[in-house]
Amino acid sequence: MASMTNWTEEQLDAVTTRVEGLAPRLVALSHAISADPELAYAEHRAAARCADLLEEHAFVVERGAYGQPTAFAARLGGSGPHVVVCAEYDALPGVGHACGHNVIAASAVGAGLALAPFIERAGLRLTILGTPAEEVGGGKVDLLKAGAFEDVDAALMMHPTPFDDYAPKALAIEEWRVVYRGRASHASYAPELGINALDGVVQGYTALAMLRQHLRPLQQVHGVIVDGGAAANVVPERAEASYYLRAVDADDLADLRERARACLEGAATATGTTVEITPEGHVYEPIDAHPGLAAAFTAACAAIGRPYAPDPAGEPISGSTDFGNVSQLVPGLHADMAVDSWPAVNHQHEFAAACVSESGDRTMLDGAKALALTALAVAEDPALLSR
Repeated sequence: MASMTNWTEEQLDAVTTRVEGLAPRLVALSHAISADPELAYAEHRAAARCADLLEEHAFVVERGAYGQPTAFAARLGGSGPHVVVCAEYDALPGVGHACGHNVIAASAVGAGLALAPFIERAGLRLTILGTPAEEVGGGKVDLLKAGAFEDVDAALMMHPTPFDDYAPKALAIEEWRVVYRGRASHASYAPELGINALDGVVQGYTALAMLRQHLRPLQQVHGVIVDGGAAANVVPERAEASYYLRAVDADDLADLRERARACLEGAATATGTTVEITPEGHVYEPIDAHPGLAAAFTAACAAIGRPYAPDPAGEPISGSTDFGNVSQLVPGLHADMAVDSWPAVNHQHEFAAACVSESGDRTMLDGAKALALTALAVAEDPALLSR
């Protein structure tokens, strides 16, 4: 990526000094969110913690923004390019903040606080947008549909990962709720009168496992059985599984959708059950990483003295995010930043611990600085948003 510097030395010093001065508050925010995990669409305390700190520093905060009870929009500035910095704060079942959304939220808040003193002078409209439900549901798609990204020139965020990648690729994803139904009966006295819904789930799971070796590159299916019956001596009349389907683009996802459905419906035929396949939440689209924003963020990290630490195995394409949908409509930056966790990776307990370690805190503060400088770059040179 080409180097660029669209901020002054005065702005660089001011952003750095401001973030470091607020470091205790930002670290406390990150750690508080990590220690109090809340699941998608229920992140009331995390959203309030972020909104309170922004409100304390002159932001005009709309809580419950765009019809989402756990979203917020904190705004400053009356003219100039409009930059949105996204804060995520939902956790995962069982492993808490093992995707590091506490770091994302605190870095977004930190970027806002760093810019607040001179935002009018810089000629920038800034919104720190609290975005619920990234892990499931797709809160950013809800916000898109409600108009949160209208009249927006650029959308920015960072994400903690084991390695740096400031223009990552991500897969499209669709979530399915799959329910098989049969007939209950006594599992010993009259099993022949029962139809085993769990057999349908297991047969479907097995069929998908056999399909995997014949999938196209980057097509993925993974799932769990969430209901297998209530008692071993009762033939299960209902069983349920949850599946994620991922692919590199919409066409590949359509192909995978057709083949996976055939596996699940075939399992119902084989076991005499019926199956209902219901898409859950929104389809997430791949990230369209904007090269100008990635270049500005890369220059910002260099300016604050943060070395680039890429994956030595190359650039992976994995994971999915509802920010992909945003990036398809608005110039977007979703910068992955290393927290020195390897071999621990996202969605592991060890990664959650890394995100509240000294390295995790430093990455959060660096992210705040780099996001703030990238926003200033947009204000200084809106042409960098052209392709």
